[in-house]
Amino acid sequence: MKHYIALDVETGGIGDDKSLLTAYFAFIRRYDNGDMVKLDELDLKIKPNDDIYRVTAESLEINQIDLKQHHKSAITEKQAGTKLYDKLRIWYGDSKDKLIPIGHNVAFDIRRVTNTLVHVGSWEQYVSYRVLDTCTIAQFLRLRGDLPGDLSCSLVKLVEHFNIEVDGLPHEAKYDTLCTVKVLENLLKIR
Repeated sequence: MKHYIALDVETGGIGDDKSLLTAYFAFIRRYDNGDMVKLDELDLKIKPNDDIYRVTAESLEINQIDLKQHHKSAITEKQAGTKLYDKLRIWYGDSKDKLIPIGHNVAFDIRRVTNTLVHVGSWEQYVSYRVLDTCTIAQFLRLRGDLPGDLSCSLVKLVEHFNIEVDGLPHEAKYDTLCTVKVLENLLKIR
């Protein structure tokens, strides 16, 4: 049995200087029969420690985050980092092995998490550097001819291609994470 951490973040724009606004983590166990089951989750609404948001209008239009409402229920980056660190310790202790990250273009998400919430050393103590990136996997399968050559391999297009239904909206961290796991399950069925 392997343990995984599926994740996605939503930010105030492109670039490390923009605010991390939401992050969702699903802790998943993959059983010998191939079933992937979500055992736990951490859904974070985050505000900067200094309360100064760094965002672009375009990013807020895409992710539909209303900063006034967001700020009312968000916790600071420091509080969010503590919650994540505690979860990582628990799940690492349960699995006795490093968690394997799952994401769509997951390097961006990991970089934002390790730049804002937990130090890279803490992350690497509990989480493997070996990642499962559904974008890369899909592009490989497209190159091999196992997916249509005109499929863009964006998360939205892969969700459409596999007829995946998950509650929520694209560009919400939880929705994108759960869709990514479903996309991975579908990609694993391709022979």
